[in-house]
Amino acid sequence: MKSMNLIFALHSHQPVGNFDFVFEEAYQKAYLPFLKVLKDFGDISITLHITGPIWDWLDVQHPEFYDFLGEFVEGGQIELMGGAFYEPLICAIPEEDALNQVFYMQEFFHKRFGIKPRGMWIAERVWEPYFPKILSKAGIEYTALDDTHFLSAGLDHNDLFGYYLTEHEGFVVKVFPILEKLRYTIPFRPIMETIEFLKEKSYLYSNVCAVFHDDGEKFGIWPGTYHSVYEEKWLYNFFETVSNEKNWLNSVTYSEYLDNNSPLGKVYLPCASYHEMMEWVLPTRSQKEYLKLKKEFQNNSEIWEKISRYFKGGFWRGFLSKYEESNNMQKRMLKTSRRLNELLAKDSENILLKEAQKKLFQGQCNCAYWHGVFGGLYLNHLRTAVYNNIIESDKLLDKYQEIKPDSYSLTEIDFNCDGKKEIILETHQANFFFSPEDGGTLFELDYKPKSFNCMNLLSRREEAYHEDLFRKDISHVVEEKGHKSIHELVKAKEKGLEKYLIYDSYLRSSMRDHFLPLNVSIEDLTKNTYINWWSLKNGVYDYHFKQADISFIGKGVVSIGHLEWDVTLIKDFVPYILKNENTITFDVKYRIRNDSPGEFEGYFGSEWCFNLLTGSADDRFFYSRDKILNMRKLGDIGDETGLNHISIRDEWQGLEIEFIFSDEVRVFNFPIETVSQSENGQERVYQGNVIIPCWKKIFYPGVNIEININVSIKTI
Repeated sequence: MKSMNLIFALHSHQPVGNFDFVFEEAYQKAYLPFLKVLKDFGDISITLHITGPIWDWLDVQHPEFYDFLGEFVEGGQIELMGGAFYEPLICAIPEEDALNQVFYMQEFFHKRFGIKPRGMWIAERVWEPYFPKILSKAGIEYTALDDTHFLSAGLDHNDLFGYYLTEHEGFVVKVFPILEKLRYTIPFRPIMETIEFLKEKSYLYSNVCAVFHDDGEKFGIWPGTYHSVYEEKWLYNFFETVSNEKNWLNSVTYSEYLDNNSPLGKVYLPCASYHEMMEWVLPTRSQKEYLKLKKEFQNNSEIWEKISRYFKGGFWRGFLSKYEESNNMQKRMLKTSRRLNELLAKDSENILLKEAQKKLFQGQCNCAYWHGVFGGLYLNHLRTAVYNNIIESDKLLDKYQEIKPDSYSLTEIDFNCDGKKEIILETHQANFFFSPEDGGTLFELDYKPKSFNCMNLLSRREEAYHEDLFRKDISHVVEEKGHKSIHELVKAKEKGLEKYLIYDSYLRSSMRDHFLPLNVSIEDLTKNTYINWWSLKNGVYDYHFKQADISFIGKGVVSIGHLEWDVTLIKDFVPYILKNENTITFDVKYRIRNDSPGEFEGYFGSEWCFNLLTGSADDRFFYSRDKILNMRKLGDIGDETGLNHISIRDEWQGLEIEFIFSDEVRVFNFPIETVSQSENGQERVYQGNVIIPCWKKIFYPGVNIEININVSIKTI
């Protein structure tokens, strides 16, 4: 029997901003018990990649883990793999930041373990052809990518048992194929299924090598796996089986294999990731069609085996067009990165700039920028952590540049790279991001005293997996047995989720204008089934500046049935540049004129959107000085009349958002709740609140109607 080399490797990661109890559970149920099992098998070698957020957490919560892990590293049983420290997607950040994040991890390993890693993990195995240059410049010798990449380049399945060379501009790196077959059998299938597969492939050629490299969390954290992996002893039995087969099955690390074997050849890999990622990135309509065709082909196993390598979806950058909020977040990060790197180029060793760089790196953690089987972008606490670190980085740069409390800057720029100009107003206390061509709206408001983007919402969208909620075989079982991959589970965490499948027709942002019929109801607004009369709800507004004041001018049409009125709407954004460190105040002043003969009657509404992270907590609530409100918690649906004042208080964060209206107003409020996929099944997630103050008016010809909204955000 010919020999087979098996590389068994893990990648363990938790996002920046994840809850402490999630880290602790992962540590107790996956990271620590895995090493305890490994300790009984001295002839089993593994490769381990742990990302920066976990290392940071271990520093504080379990520093003893370093000594335990260090014994394996010193004894050569574990090879530590490097990477970009805070697990960014290399294609989503500047090359300079990518290099510096890799160097950051190398310095960390040198200080903690006295080593320099030879290999590097590529976050989510998202690969683009220019990466070899970055890796080579960072002194990285090898990486590992999914077999999908190699099959897409034209290789056959039997060509995937070794490593290849690839290059960009002459910068060479070695790449190993990770076998999808092993990702699906380990640890979900009977052990002998894996062993028989390895035996079969051992005959291909001399010194063949099979690579398993997957999430460390699937050994204890994925649904049901703690029971199957440890209580039923899947992992112990697997290692024991490998040890018993050592006459032909060699357990090696990446470096051990590289030191004793030559490459299989040279390959040029396309933009790719694991095949699930390339499905998730497709626009919903295309994804549905893709999955339908895939299922049809899979029904004929012979055909599927031949064409599967050519059957691929999109590539990661498509998330930036699929989700506007992801694109805005990424462009926000790039804005801070450019500012920081310009300063570092002149003062590279400055301590304040180094602190700002670390905050930026934390804000580049990939998880909140996309969505697949994990919540990702849909988890508002992860998006909040990204913005928090980016704003923290900006604040440190303000301090370095000694920005004065009463100063401001106003910039016109195509911020989100959509071919349209956005307006950015930056003050010492806050940043405001406006979109004149999307209804003259405010889509980001950074309250710097709390490093908090108050308007960090995610709009409700159709997702391809929503169709699964109507399947008869959908499971509502809390804990599965652990013998299925999360990619194979069809679950919902609560019954009746289908009633929350409501989709927004525009991006949820603030200062969006509405003309509404008098019979509009909170139910219609919540379900997005109302009639909107204003042609420029998400249309183009002209604008001009006067110092820090911004005037948006909309000339549109109010349409009621077959009748139309030309209307001019001017809204002036007037900020008050205060020296008070903990308060920002601004007015939004409306002037509305009916330019057509004949009057019309209805509501004028101004939509505002905020995200204070939860709709169910008692310490986040509405109140008014005018009366006791029927709605209190942010998740309540409300329709309140006779108000001149309303506030949102966040006692957990110590934050208040206060509205004062010039005229008595009716206020509609409802939560934005999405239905999203997670590793534990589809779930309902609070994304924020929509507040629509509405004024009942008769719009007479040629008469200006004036309305003023005063907004204050302050620390309490």
